[in-house]
Amino acid sequence: MKKVLASKQFSKAHRCTALLAYLVRRAVGNDDPTPPPEHEIGVAVFGRDRVTYYTGDDPIVRVQAGRLRLRLAAYYAEEGCNDALRISIPTGSYQPKVEYAPASAQQIPALSQAPPLLMLRQLACLNPDPALTAYVLGLNDELGYRLYRAVGPIRRVDTDIPLAALGSVANATLLEGTVRQDAARVRVSLLLRRVSDGAVLWYEQFDDAGSINIAAQEGMAERCMLALRAYLPE
Repeated sequence: MKKVLASKQFSKAHRCTALLAYLVRRAVGNDDPTPPPEHEIGVAVFGRDRVTYYTGDDPIVRVQAGRLRLRLAAYYAEEGCNDALRISIPTGSYQPKVEYAPASAQQIPALSQAPPLLMLRQLACLNPDPALTAYVLGLNDELGYRLYRAVGPIRRVDTDIPLAALGSVANATLLEGTVRQDAARVRVSLLLRRVSDGAVLWYEQFDDAGSINIAAQEGMAERCMLALRAYLPE
């Protein structure tokens, strides 16, 4: 397992690394063959509160398990293509499976794997109001800055480029959304989609009844990041 955790697929993916290490060590050091429950993993690996953590509201374990499966597949397609033993996490379970690789899978050239890429389309302002337009411009800036700090390089996408035109980009997601305002509040709607097929991975709305100054832009960007963080590439 040390070789897997030290690979480029895992060395900087701290959440996936912690999850894989916990699942394997638990399976090896536990005589109970029952897979660990999601609640146990959330508390032990991701620091969730044992009392207040509710798996129905917080999908971090399911999200990270999905990413872990993808990273394991990418590792064995590239750096680990000649490994005799292979670790997998079967879908629908958190019990790791270790088995010998098929003979045909060994001694083959490594395949290149595109790293995850996050694209950001400028949020669209749905109200023709100069003050709200300025708010949206500032929010785009605050959100882009925080995304860059969280995941590293991102790619900005022009508002007039359709999703279909981005379909050739492998392993990429697109964050886009809208901002609108009425007399009582500002509503920000964010949508995260997989570029290859347009599948919606995450969709959320955020309301703010306060002002639309810089402090409000910063606060809204922080709220969006907190909700989005579990779905961002590592």
